[in-house]
Amino acid sequence: MFSNFGTYTRAIVREIPNSIRDHSEAFVDREEEGLPMPQQINLARARREHELYTQTLRDLGLDVTVVPADESTPDCTFVEDTCIVVGNKALLTRPLREGRRNEIDSMESVLTELGLEVHRILDKKATLEGGDVVFTGHEFFVGDSKVSNTRGHEILAETFPEYPVHPVPLAPPEFHLKGVICMAAPGVMAVAESEWGTIAWKSVQEQGKVKYEPLWVPEDDDTEFHTCDVIYFNGNLIHCTSEYGPKSVKRFKKRFPDLNRVEVGFDELEKVDAGLTCCSVLF
Repeated sequence: MFSNFGTYTRAIVREIPNSIRDHSEAFVDREEEGLPMPQQINLARARREHELYTQTLRDLGLDVTVVPADESTPDCTFVEDTCIVVGNKALLTRPLREGRRNEIDSMESVLTELGLEVHRILDKKATLEGGDVVFTGHEFFVGDSKVSNTRGHEILAETFPEYPVHPVPLAPPEFHLKGVICMAAPGVMAVAESEWGTIAWKSVQEQGKVKYEPLWVPEDDDTEFHTCDVIYFNGNLIHCTSEYGPKSVKRFKKRFPDLNRVEVGFDELEKVDAGLTCCSVLF
């Protein structure tokens, strides 16, 4: 049933601008929600981690397009939010914040140059960010969140009419659905052992057109963000390091003895609410 899920040949990543250190939208989001401010990013370390991340995608067989950073868009490294790609079709999103919408034009050029059929959200009432969109191979689950609204969901459904679109409730401190639920393998979802992870899984069970298996992922004691944010493709699973999420890694190892599991550290970008999926678009 899920035999073709996660079969990809290409990836897009984007370099890290200096401006992310002081001007990421994570500062605004946290201030608005009364949450602790992010720690300052060590740019040199963040870039080393990002280079390793990019090389990992290459080593696992993907043709990786690296887009230069744009200092005027501090969060441009988080390319996942700018588009949803399924097959040869791409939908350019409409992020909540005006500053992030400036990332869309450059991504449109990249996707067009790569030969994709490109669509774009133009409705000013719509918001949608790729981090809220979980594609299972059969359907979409989309965060009904601070950053993605019903009109955004509708346009996603109009763009990909062959796949049902299901809203999943989400609220701060969770800003993207992939922070609580993510595809870890064909038919298997990594789900955070948290209030919003439980709510998301219930929504998947109630609305899903096919059945999925949960892999409940714990919150490690010193981990600020959920380690359920993983990348699966072509029989490979990229997840957090044993140092960062030892309990989570034990569960991945036990559940997926036959997958090629690769640990990738992303400590610096996680300071501004990034997960592993945030920094690439796979198709």
